Amino acid sequence: MQFLRLGLRVVGTRRYSTPGLTALKHLTIKRVAPEATVGVREAVLWPGRPDMCRLAEDEQGLHLAATTVHEDVVGVVSLFVDGAAARFRKFAVLEAHRGAGVGSRLLQAAEAEAASAGAAHINCDARADTAAAYYEKRGYAAAGPPFAKYEGSEQLYATMRKPLA
Repeated sequence: MQFLRLGLRVVGTRRYSTPGLTALKHLTIKRVAPEATVGVREAVLWPGRPDMCRLAEDEQGLHLAATTVHEDVVGVVSLFVDGAAARFRKFAVLEAHRGAGVGSRLLQAAEAEAASAGAAHINCDARADTAAAYYEKRGYAAAGPPFAKYEGSEQLYATMRKPLA
């Protein structure tokens, strides 16, 4: 997916770097309009469920996309800051780009944006059986017991929290 083909506008560009990820030197993390996140959200999080890929609060969020040198969107995350609390949602990286540090770069960028906005901590709801360990490796800790997030689903989630320096 490309921004230009979709007629989407980039609303800001800010480069982030992660030492040791030289294979990603051509990856850029950009601020984008909410619509730029929907394709990756659907492909990764809710295939065939576009209704689950838009958030009522999307217009109030800050949306980041990891793009290749050709402007292909390969990962997205949406950040919502409310005073000292920040929460990211709909964090997704296309399968072909997992394990290469794309998610780490996006997470680092979301954390930096949250800290810059004055947040003292950042939260997310992670799938308890698959994603919680990913966040634990990055300094997050469970902030409560697992819970069912969506009616009719047996999938359990854990709220993960990390203090921001």
